[in-house]
Amino acid sequence: MSDMQQMPLALKPPRRLSFDNYIGGDNQAIIETLNAGLELGDWYLLIGPRGSGRTHLMSAVFQHLMEQGHASAYVPLSDATRWPLLDQINAPYVIIDDIDALAADSAGEMHLFNALNRWRIEKATVVMSAAALTEFVLPDLCSRLGQATRLTLKPLQDADFEALVMRLARDQEIEMPPEVAKYLVSRVRRNAGDITRLVNQVLLQSLSERRAVTIPMVRALLQHSGE
Repeated sequence: MSDMQQMPLALKPPRRLSFDNYIGGDNQAIIETLNAGLELGDWYLLIGPRGSGRTHLMSAVFQHLMEQGHASAYVPLSDATRWPLLDQINAPYVIIDDIDALAADSAGEMHLFNALNRWRIEKATVVMSAAALTEFVLPDLCSRLGQATRLTLKPLQDADFEALVMRLARDQEIEMPPEVAKYLVSRVRRNAGDITRLVNQVLLQSLSERRAVTIPMVRALLQHSGE
């Protein structure tokens, strides 16, 4: 077998996270607000559970603002090493993902509290995301967060997850029969992040084995992964 034949196949680079490829279900009003309804100087807080697509939407907001020529900053707080960046950000538009990652950490909460006070003075537009606010401790920070317009994501339905599966396959130029998408969604947790990872495994196997995506293939992969 030649070296070329031995080279492992790979999926295309991850798709750019945009409003166009977000499967929103009943969340169209929220998408429209984030896409075209942000008011200068206002604060927004996107609430949704893990895997609901919050990071996708936050990335989409940032990309859209940059494309529109607006100076913007994006900080994902899931990485604690980025928390101090809150003290340095000075931009008209600020996108902060996963603010609840620093909840109950006194230093982390103070970083966010001081930053919000500064951005209020600077009249920055701030878009934040979190799964929930219940773990925050600092009363003044809780008060500040309560001043943001809350946008709560509604759960996606099975049809939305099936559309997501089909879209992921189409992005890789691989055919995904509707019945396979329905089978896959019916047997995993309704979680956009988990479904995306599983679909990528299925598509990679399809490429590696050079065969079509089928229900038996998905069933075998689920059994092997313990789903």
